[in-house]
Amino acid sequence: MAALLALLAASLFGLGDFCGGLASRRISALRVVASTHIIGLLLVLAAAPLMAEAFSVEALLLGALAGAFGMIGIGLLYRGLGRGPMAVVAPITAVNSAAIPVVWGLAFGEQLSTLHVLGILVGLLAIVLVSRIPGDATAIPKSLVLESMLAGSGFAAFFIVIDAAQDQTAPWPLVGARIASVLLTLALLALRGGPRLPLRMEGVTGLIVATGVFDMAANVAFLLAVNTGLLSLVSVLAALYPATTVVLARVVLSERMSRTQVLGMFGAVGSVALIALG
Repeated sequence: MAALLALLAASLFGLGDFCGGLASRRISALRVVASTHIIGLLLVLAAAPLMAEAFSVEALLLGALAGAFGMIGIGLLYRGLGRGPMAVVAPITAVNSAAIPVVWGLAFGEQLSTLHVLGILVGLLAIVLVSRIPGDATAIPKSLVLESMLAGSGFAAFFIVIDAAQDQTAPWPLVGARIASVLLTLALLALRGGPRLPLRMEGVTGLIVATGVFDMAANVAFLLAVNTGLLSLVSVLAALYPATTVVLARVVLSERMSRTQVLGMFGAVGSVALIALG
């Protein structure tokens, strides 16, 4: 069940990142994050009382800390997706978002089978392969690579902190996460002299709503997955989200996919199979 939930999270994260990336090409990434997180907060506030078995202030505080890290990740990711090739930016981000939780989980005692370890290694290799730039493409700026790596680190920190919340409180930690991220983004918008009503967007309302829905649904699926499985395994499966983004970028935006990227996608399927069998 954890593997299926993690794969669902990956698919939804990929859909959300694609829509958020498109929106960030028309308006600032900060406005996209503020708007989508307001939508996500409203959704999770409606769902939390119906889903959670318990409530605790600690869960909200852990969620708030996770939300601060996640805001850094999503802000940098949307900025990168808005100014660089989606088929490159998203996978680079995914490498860090997968590798750091794996190291964390192993360091704190998670026990993995041989198939699990092999599946993780294949998954990390698949993410790297999907990240490769086609041979005749223009190399992306180093600053964009750095931003993508920092975005992945922000997501990794989000995964690690949200995993520490008590299982029975889900999805209250996500409420805390969204409250923190919404307050931070609105404060930043105010400091920058941005609009007070970030939901009023110029021609991207549909993309904003879709991003908010997909992103929150992905977060709920991920939280349920780590509540029933190991962080080191769930984080790798969830980090396969670039496959969705890359395919959508290829179909909708006609971004080129290299043979290496296609091979990486097959590797991702193999990784999922190994982890599921393990």
